[in-house]
Amino acid sequence: MELLDLIARLETLVVDARRLPVGGNLVVERRAILDLVDQLRLAVPDNVRQAAQVLEQREQLLRDAKEHGQAVIEEAERQRVHLVSETSVVQEAQQRSQDIIMNAEARARQTVADADATAAAHLSEAAEAAASQLQDADRYAVSVIERLQADIRTVLEALDRSSESLRESR
Repeated sequence: MELLDLIARLETLVVDARRLPVGGNLVVERRAILDLVDQLRLAVPDNVRQAAQVLEQREQLLRDAKEHGQAVIEEAERQRVHLVSETSVVQEAQQRSQDIIMNAEARARQTVADADATAAAHLSEAAEAAASQLQDADRYAVSVIERLQADIRTVLEALDRSSESLRESR
């Protein structure tokens, strides 16, 4: 069910509620209201739920990037050890292994930065969409409340007229 349909059902529950004779309060079915609140929770837009998934994906991307970076560094170290073991090119091997390690670390940092930027962009888009939908829901709720207030005023005026009519007929 869509969020707006659920809000309309909430409005109907309030409008159809029995009014207490003293104080102007309403009697509503607790279970019906709580069921509707549960349905409203389930109707929260996917964008809001997706924001949590985007965060988890970001964390996974970061973990993967770190693992990949670590694997590259370990491979570079294995290559370095192998090159050092060759006695004829020890100096060259040491230099090359340092270059490989630095290159691997730079690639790992870049991979992490890229993953971070992608996750931030997805999170920003989801947050904007969620904020927009929440604003729409707030505007609709305000209009429903205003209509309810107008209906209540009309009912109160009718009650006042009925009460006055009863007093005059005595």
